[in-house]
Amino acid sequence: MSKIATLVGVLTGLLIVVLNMFDFSTGQFLSAFVNPQGLLVVLGGTLAATLINYPLNDFRCVGSGLKRVFVAEPPSATDAITEINELSYIAFRHGTLQLEKEIELVEDGFLQFALNELLVYRDYEQLKLSLDNHFNTIRLRHLNCQEMFHNMASYAPAFGMMGTVMGLIIMMTTQVATGEATAVGADSENMLNSLLQGMGLALVTTFYGVLFANFVFVPVAGKLKVLSDAEALKNEILMHGVLGIHKNVSPAMLKETLTAFVNERNKARLAQDLNGSVDS
Repeated sequence: MSKIATLVGVLTGLLIVVLNMFDFSTGQFLSAFVNPQGLLVVLGGTLAATLINYPLNDFRCVGSGLKRVFVAEPPSATDAITEINELSYIAFRHGTLQLEKEIELVEDGFLQFALNELLVYRDYEQLKLSLDNHFNTIRLRHLNCQEMFHNMASYAPAFGMMGTVMGLIIMMTTQVATGEATAVGADSENMLNSLLQGMGLALVTTFYGVLFANFVFVPVAGKLKVLSDAEALKNEILMHGVLGIHKNVSPAMLKETLTAFVNERNKARLAQDLNGSVDS
């Protein structure tokens, strides 16, 4: 449902913006909203400032983050508990080494890592330290990507304002030079209309900056936070589950411990899924 919500939001926002660019009295699109130079100042300046602020390897987050917003779904905490509970039954009945055969069947990357570490480390504290380090590494990488989009949201309006100031400077100096070259009796009304038209074009860059900041960068950072928080919860559940398997905690006790991570609304569904897996 997260992907659908993103698409609905994007389409709704684009529809609102595009409709407000039309003059319904004449039925024409207002060409004043199209300014390639202003767009270049806002997007080019924002990307340049981001490249200055972050290493090139971190900049890849811009593309991967945008892709993740449109294709990723928040991981299910209840599915994670169900999966770890099934693995705990296997380890409790047949031993921890039996889980080696299950690693290839696991699709979750963090769970694969945790199970491999479970088979490598026999000491509980070393296993916990390794899982904590991997968990924190993933979390910090996600936070860094979110921070990048938040910074881009602050850069865009600033470059939009800079483009507006540049446009006003160019407009005023051009008009002054034109006014000095004309005769004393030149039509001042035409000059005023030209000034107002030029000012409207100059303000488009501010519009671009505000649009990209509040319609692209801030929402993307927010959606990445939602996805990251859901993944962090899932990874924390898996980590505690693997540590419980290492301590040879009974599956029933482990299930009760992990259900503390989910809210009351999901507990009924979780109990039904677990009962079905045990019966089978």
